[in-house]
Amino acid sequence: MITKIKFGECLQLLLSSLDMSNNRLAKGINVDSSLISRWLHEQRIPSYNGNYIESITNFLYKNILNSIQVQRLNDALNIVCGNDYIRISMKNKIMKALLEAQGRSLEGKKIRTNKKIYLSDKDNNNNIIIGRKNVLASILALIETAGKEKCKDNNVIYLSSDNNLDLIKIQEDFTGWKEAILKALINGWTVKFLFKLNQNIKEIMNLILFTIPLLETGRFLLYYYKTYDVASHGREVAIIPGEGAFSCFSTSLNSEIDCAFYTNNPVGIDILCKNFNIILLPLSKSLMKYYDLDESLSYNNSLDESDNTAGSRFLFKNSLSLLLIPNIILKKLLDNLSFTNDQLIKILELHKRRSNSFLLNIKQYEYFDIYPLISMQNIIKNKDFSFNCFNVVNTINFDIEDIIIIIQNILNLLKTYDNYKFSFVNETLYKNRGNSVSSFIIKERYSVHIESSKHAIIIQEPMVVNAFEGYFKEIWGQISPIDKDKKEVIKWLAHQVDTLKEQLIKK
Repeated sequence: MITKIKFGECLQLLLSSLDMSNNRLAKGINVDSSLISRWLHEQRIPSYNGNYIESITNFLYKNILNSIQVQRLNDALNIVCGNDYIRISMKNKIMKALLEAQGRSLEGKKIRTNKKIYLSDKDNNNNIIIGRKNVLASILALIETAGKEKCKDNNVIYLSSDNNLDLIKIQEDFTGWKEAILKALINGWTVKFLFKLNQNIKEIMNLILFTIPLLETGRFLLYYYKTYDVASHGREVAIIPGEGAFSCFSTSLNSEIDCAFYTNNPVGIDILCKNFNIILLPLSKSLMKYYDLDESLSYNNSLDESDNTAGSRFLFKNSLSLLLIPNIILKKLLDNLSFTNDQLIKILELHKRRSNSFLLNIKQYEYFDIYPLISMQNIIKNKDFSFNCFNVVNTINFDIEDIIIIIQNILNLLKTYDNYKFSFVNETLYKNRGNSVSSFIIKERYSVHIESSKHAIIIQEPMVVNAFEGYFKEIWGQISPIDKDKKEVIKWLAHQVDTLKEQLIKK
């Protein structure tokens, strides 16, 4: 994914990240400082045939002095290149960013040379839109237009809301938005959504729940302002490169967005894109970290870190947690799968650490687990269990004895630890709340782990974590008392054990 940042802007971002002056770079690559200045102001662009890009890359890379500069560079490079090149070396990232920005500037210069653009040209549509509903309907129509065709240039749709989540009144205003944005994402667009966090838990959860199907694509990226008390600009933007852009305003103090300037003029769109990337994004932080299925071990290490943190835990999962399977049984079952010995050792070591942390924390903090009833019924009926690991869906086949040991382990935990709350819920409640997400794992005041069929996501922003805690407690409060009564849960599980033992005798 490449943004529309040009060479001068890219170079300025890199120099700022390293606290480097124009003169120092000029001396380092043996050019006059005036040339650096012309590059920064887009008055000159290094040609494809020269070796300036390589020289700049080598000099910048050699002058990275500390981890703070590394983080600044990563933030800057993420603006230019997105997450596409997160796994390559820093030196290659710098060169990739400079080359892409160079190409953007050189190709853009050719277009400007061949065709002079006039704002008054009848082919360019510049309008003023009055009325909140009209503004939102116009933006929606533009997003729907983008979603009708495949994105050809890995372009980014930019959306912002810094006016107390003004554009996130989902029930009132966002009818059709989720579907329109999802179609654009499926067709290759990336969406960057920048918003201002507030202390309204319900609004935060409305935003997260609205975006969950979008997050599963891996290309819906949420950003929030680093400074929580940042003053509202009273202005929002919606930008779709190649299609059009809206700059939306309030016409009175502390009012909702109620008017917008619209343009499909390439120069106007480019100006708003620059403003978003150069001014707004550096003031923000990414709300979540994505993990793909092939990063399952890395993701589980993050779960291990969460487990080691003091505090209550809330879990909503569509299949039984591996933590409820004793290590000795898990080893026996995994031996039958196609893991290498090294992989098997890593899985079991991680499982043991997480299990120990689970038992240590449950003595002091409340742990709430919610599972759909059918998850346990399927294990008993089908005698198998599936989970993702090393980019593969692995299925464990159970003997009746294995299932009895697992259920007895759960019974032992429930009887031993008063802090352990457990519920099997009907499928309707699960579908209404969980959507297509396979689990939420919330660690008090620390993190939220969201798992789906394609991605895992971690959120550690404190107010969002707090919102998830409130959301989970709301779900827990809606569960029928009999379904979360520990005595009733124990009674039901004990009955399953007796039934399975009878099956063993009959064998």
